[in-house]
This record gives sequence, structure tokens and C-alpha cells, in this order.
Amino acid sequence: MVRVIGHIDLDYFFAQVEEVENPSIKGRPVAVCVFSGRTKDSGVVSTANYKAREFGVKSGMPIVLAKRRLEGRDPIMIRMEITKYEAVSERIMELARSHVDILEEAGIDEAFFDLTIGSRGDFNSAASVARKIKETILEGERLTCSVGLGRSKAVAKLASDSAKPGGLMVVSPDSTMAFMGSLNVGNLYGVGPKTVKTLEGLGIGTIAELARADVSLLQDYFGRKLALYLHAAANGEDDDPVEERQEPTQFSRIITLKSDTTDAEEAMNQLTEAADDLRSRLISRKTSFRTLSAIAILTNLSTKTRSKTFETPIWDLSIVKNALADLFSQLSDSADREFRRVGIRLSDLSANSDQKSLAEYVGEP
Repeated sequence: MVRVIGHIDLDYFFAQVEEVENPSIKGRPVAVCVFSGRTKDSGVVSTANYKAREFGVKSGMPIVLAKRRLEGRDPIMIRMEITKYEAVSERIMELARSHVDILEEAGIDEAFFDLTIGSRGDFNSAASVARKIKETILEGERLTCSVGLGRSKAVAKLASDSAKPGGLMVVSPDSTMAFMGSLNVGNLYGVGPKTVKTLEGLGIGTIAELARADVSLLQDYFGRKLALYLHAAANGEDDDPVEERQEPTQFSRIITLKSDTTDAEEAMNQLTEAADDLRSRLISRKTSFRTLSAIAILTNLSTKTRSKTFETPIWDLSIVKNALADLFSQLSDSADREFRRVGIRLSDLSANSDQKSLAEYVGEP
């Protein structure tokens, strides 16, 4: 079966989150900056929206230079708040994870995924799933992303780059070389400036030229492992797997409500399928949890949580249904806005050991 690999890249992520939080700045040049604190304008640009990029502002640029290029353009310079972006990223990754076989987070704003089993190796079926992921992220977080599909990580990454901003590109196995052959080798996933310089010294400037290169020559300059990767990636045949980087520290599922509400019972009713999915994950991984959290994302996209930690690990989510209902009631009572999305998080995970009489201990009816 042909592998179907995808890559999700959130468009100008930090700046787009700020635009969603404050719609009045959309359409103006926006730069999210890391201020060093030495002077008023010392530091660098972390992310710029596309309007700012039109005037040459880009990541890593000194703030002083960015301001100079945006002078008279009514720019917005925002201090980076990494905690806020991490919270949004976590929610998006969980949304995507619920649609794919395996998801590998490659950064705060990007991830690879494997859809080989779910699509049965069919790229048309995979494209439908990719569109659903994009729609879910747009509906839930009001953020756009670019998605690429190919038969390897390298191809999928090139495809998502080409799909920017906000698009979807599907590169079938038959069209792989036609799609990427003319691209510069520096566009290939995992190829940095130093490698590019060495390849150019060998007369290799495009991916097609790298695909035709003698592997033994590449080994002389890069060693066996990197040489084999470069050659395989250039041919769209690298077999680097998509895999979770580490054992999960938590399980969570977040859904978008059919309509905004503060009714705890209505939120619980719509979470039934999500709860069943979490229960299945616990069973398949033979995992227990100690901390249960109810999550509410309000209409202004702020996040509220309420949690309860049990003294004994819980192996079945249904055992603590009443506790979860109580947590959502607390959220409802304290919320100053309606719920837009709701979710469940299970943390303090551990391998199952003695599962006897947990229901009795927790005291759930």
C-alpha cells in the first residue's frame, strides 16, 4: 500500500492568533516581536502577517529595521505571548489528531500526519480528510492553515509550502517528480544552508539533479546516512515514519458546539462521542489517569478549565461521569460568556495496574 503522508502548517501563526483575538488589526501590517528589554525597540520579529511581509518584514529581522520598513503603514507591533500560542496550538493539534492515524508535532505551528490506513492508500480519500481538518480548524479556532499530501514527509512539506496561504495541495505518486524536480535543493525538508552550499559545489542545484546524483559521491561528502536520505527524499521515496515523539502526558478531545451555550448539561450531551473516544484510548493503551479536566473555550476564544485530581488512578472515564458534570457546572456558573467549544482532558497518566474496586473508591453511583 502506498503511504499517504500529510503536513499541516498554520499560516503566520502568532500574528494570525492576534488578529483573531483583536479583529480590528486585520488588514494592517502586524509583527509579533521578541523584545529584549535593552531599549524600547531592541529585539527581533518572530512572525509577521502577509501584509507586513509585503514591505519586506520577516522573521528574525531586528525590530528597529521592521519599524523603518513599516513607517507610515499604520503597523501593529505586538509582544510575543508564547503561553497563549501554546494553548491554541495544543487545541489545534488535538483537532487534527482526531482525524488521522498518527500525528507528529514538528513545532508549535506545524505537524506531520499519516493517513495511509485511514485512506487505504487513496489520495482522493485523504484529500477529503485534509479538507475536513482545515474546515475544523477554521470553524473551531478561526485560523487558516496550509496542508500538503504526498507519499513522504519531504513531499508533503513541499506541498504545504506550495499551498500557502490557506490552501491544500495533493501530490500523487505519479506526479511527484513533475511537482518538485525543478525546485531548489534548499526547499527539501531537512536540508540546511551548509548542505545546500556543498551540493551547489558539486553542481547540484535542483531536486531533480539531486535525484540523479551518484549516491557514492554523496556519501563521500555527507556520510552514508545523510547521503541515502538526500537521494531518497529527492526521489520522493524517503521512508522516515510519522510517529509520536514521546509517550503522551495527557489525552484530550475538544469539540465545537452546535450553538453557543452556557448550559452544562447540553455541553455534556454533545461530548458523548468525544468521551467514548477517550475511553477507547485508555483501553487501547492500557492507561489510567488521575486528573480530570473540563475545558470551555468561550466566544472570545479565551479558555477556561476546571479540574479534579483523584487519589487513585482511574481506568474508565464513565466511572467519573458525575465528577465531570460537576466540573462543567462550575464552568457554567463562572463563565461571563457563552461556550463556543468544550472538551475533556485526562492527565497524570500511568500504566494500568490494579483496576479492582475503583468505582467503589471514587464513589460514583
